Amino acid sequence: MKRFFFDLSGDLSAHDYVGHNCASSQEAKRHASFIAQRIGAEQVSLARPGNYISVRDEDGVEIFKAPIIPSGAGNAAK
Repeated sequence: MKRFFFDLSGDLSAHDYVGHNCASSQEAKRHASFIAQRIGAEQVSLARPGNYISVRDEDGVEIFKAPIIPSGAGNAAK
């Protein structure tokens, strides 16, 4: 398993220093979308354009961005 890091980016940023083990980059993307959807449901004030979960691989390279959108609007990701 590889370790991926899930940072909050945008108006308010927070770096993930611990990371999470995922079997693949696809699993990491699903996990990021889940996090973004959960934040959109529980912290509606963060659900606005420009706020997203950034997924970094073990080398620190960003591989995916999951936008934080309000609950009920779906969980499309870029």
